[in-house]
Amino acid sequence: MPTLLWFLIALILGTTILIITTTIAANKKLKYDLQNLWTNQKSLENFIRPNHNYSYEFDTYKNRFDENLLLDDKTWSDLDMDNVFHSMNFNFTAIGEMRLFATLRNMYKVKDENLIHQFKTNVAFRNSVSLHLAQIGKAIYPIFPDQLLHIKRNNFFMLCTYLPLIFMILTFFSPSKGIALTIASVIFNMILSGSLKKTYNQDLNSIFYTSTVIKKAYNLQKLEGTPNLNVNFSHFRIARRFSGLLGRVNSSEDAFVVSLLIKIIFMLDYHIFHLIQNSFKKYEDEVMTCYNYIASIDNHYAVTLWQETLDHYSLPQINREDYLEFEELTHPLIYEAVSNDMSINNHILLTGSNASGKSTFMKAIALNLVLAQAVNTVTATKFIYKPGVVYTSMVNQDDILTGDSYFMTEVKSIRRLFDITTSNKIYCFIDEIFKGTNTTERIAASESVLSYLNQLPGYRLIAATHDIELATLLEKNYENYHFNESILENEIAFDFKVKPGKADTRNAIELLRIMQFPEQIYKRAKSFISKTN
Repeated sequence: MPTLLWFLIALILGTTILIITTTIAANKKLKYDLQNLWTNQKSLENFIRPNHNYSYEFDTYKNRFDENLLLDDKTWSDLDMDNVFHSMNFNFTAIGEMRLFATLRNMYKVKDENLIHQFKTNVAFRNSVSLHLAQIGKAIYPIFPDQLLHIKRNNFFMLCTYLPLIFMILTFFSPSKGIALTIASVIFNMILSGSLKKTYNQDLNSIFYTSTVIKKAYNLQKLEGTPNLNVNFSHFRIARRFSGLLGRVNSSEDAFVVSLLIKIIFMLDYHIFHLIQNSFKKYEDEVMTCYNYIASIDNHYAVTLWQETLDHYSLPQINREDYLEFEELTHPLIYEAVSNDMSINNHILLTGSNASGKSTFMKAIALNLVLAQAVNTVTATKFIYKPGVVYTSMVNQDDILTGDSYFMTEVKSIRRLFDITTSNKIYCFIDEIFKGTNTTERIAASESVLSYLNQLPGYRLIAATHDIELATLLEKNYENYHFNESILENEIAFDFKVKPGKADTRNAIELLRIMQFPEQIYKRAKSFISKTN
């Protein structure tokens, strides 16, 4: 038998053994790593992949939802939702990450308490589910199956697949020609595979990722404790059969390189791609059901582990009456945060000094309203609320790209609050209203806007201001609450506790003294205040 043929047989056998042994070793290591994640409250990956595409699902499907019910870009930014997302992102899969992002935008819900209970209490169940999810992984951020375009099969490429095999057989009859033609066909196929990969690499990766998703959905739905799944998996026999070979996105490097070489030489990916894409298109709804199933289970795991990282949390209670009540409420991103209690039956106007806690308190309320509805979890010991949409106008700045000044950005941010069209409850949070203009016009404009919003049905307003005058002007329609501080010699102390009534302290000028401004500046400012009062 020609030397080349022996070499190819040895290569195939060696590759098979290498893949099997490295896969076993990789799975053993993965199982060990997974067992420690829960105890250490860590995610499997502690880095952000450069190819991440968290917002893909939200951006792709948001037009199918009522935009008034989704968390808009301004509110997402104001509430620092990117950091909230990352604090919760214990997902194992790329589609889990994308689903969590969309969930926090109020597109989906994480609310299966039975599944969460299984993750908390059943270690064997948790480890088994984690292993299946981790084997899907995040190496690929796929195009969703219903977004993929059908790619026609090219018969010429099918012929190219068989050329190396044909020329290997030729070596039995004409060794020199057979070897030369085999090498030439291998080189040609490698070049052709590289060209095709550039053309439809994302489609190819997405199809093979989907094959793995379907395979793992099949495995997970058989586990006791997971939700039921209404999918006829006989439609996807080929996809499940080849996902282990062609969808190897987490294999060890050695095995991956060798198997990749074989796939390139024989253009296997291309042909398997066409073999399984037809079934995916034909049974698209079932494929999307598998996607949703995996993403949902992954999100429930992520939320469960996130709960374990919190200082305290509880499940919110829905109230159909128009009030909001909470006890020991904290901001979910602040470790050992000061908690607050409140019962809100009316609009709220917060006053108080700089850095006293007004903004953080408002963000804590807004964030917990978002989390209550998205993941059925709040950072409070008690949280009773009426479901609704959340809008904010809090963190404004100049926009260099549009040329908008601070004040113009703020005006646009507040203007959008007038156009919310929904029968749901509307929670609006406005911080330092019209901060970007002079005192006289700020007070006049703020009073007018807050009075107007008071007249709109379904709205609940929580606003903060430094202008004490507004507390008096709006006291008929807004309940006054405040934060204050105490100054002892060269230190200023905040308790960050909300209190009823208007603010009766100011700290700006005292901060000049504490920060060691020239004494002349401090005394002049104090004198000016004394005269104006």
